[in-house]
Amino acid sequence: MILAIYNPKGGCAKTTTAVNLATEFARRGRSVLLVDLEADMGASISVGVRPGEKHPSIFELLLNERRPADAVRAVSRVPNLQVVPGSPALAGITSALRNVRQPERRLADCIRPLAGSVDDVIIDCPSNYTVLSLGAAALAEHLLVPIRADYLSLESLAHFLRWYRDRSAGAPHAARIAGILLTMVDHRQEGTREIIDIIRMHNRRGVLRTEIPVDPRASEAPSHGVPLMLYARSRAARAYERLAVEVIQRVGRSRKRKSTRR
Repeated sequence: MILAIYNPKGGCAKTTTAVNLATEFARRGRSVLLVDLEADMGASISVGVRPGEKHPSIFELLLNERRPADAVRAVSRVPNLQVVPGSPALAGITSALRNVRQPERRLADCIRPLAGSVDDVIIDCPSNYTVLSLGAAALAEHLLVPIRADYLSLESLAHFLRWYRDRSAGAPHAARIAGILLTMVDHRQEGTREIIDIIRMHNRRGVLRTEIPVDPRASEAPSHGVPLMLYARSRAARAYERLAVEVIQRVGRSRKRKSTRR
């Protein structure tokens, strides 16, 4: 499975979701490759890769300066989990690929050779509609869309879903949206409950049952270089355990429907 964690709007827990979903998949015995496409290296830092370490990153792969396997690093604290680190140089990736024909396909050239050796590839996508996020959406089999329960996120989600449906129309191999994930949820706030009701009402089948609650431990864990799942047995950690099960079930049903159509 190639799963991209993507929402063009920032601040919706994409990185936290990518890291902890990858970790939980690995803890369940699946071999997992986590791909960090962000210049701030949030996913990399969260699994113990520090900025400034001398090791090939996704940036060198995108420029064809190294072989895909050269950038893969084992995550020492999580058996079965590997990471392709991000890099601050990704801030200039659009300029770096300006002379490349169909630059949004370069990511697939980097990751497909690695995908066959693992059960799952989890991609932490950058915000906005960048060459890398578009490349991830083209490469992925499934998209998981995290969203905060606030009004601006609701508006952004509606725009994104319209854009993605238009983009996917007539494309038989387009990624399926595995689910919309509500993150940083606090049901004590009346406005939060109202927004959640609207999101669920307008996306009845798309919104996952699992909700990720507000949890201060989620922002503490990266400073220790470990995923939340290993840092604390917290409310959000338990929610990510449930999310992993739900995503596997959803993807499995999607594959069954696709094979039935054939």
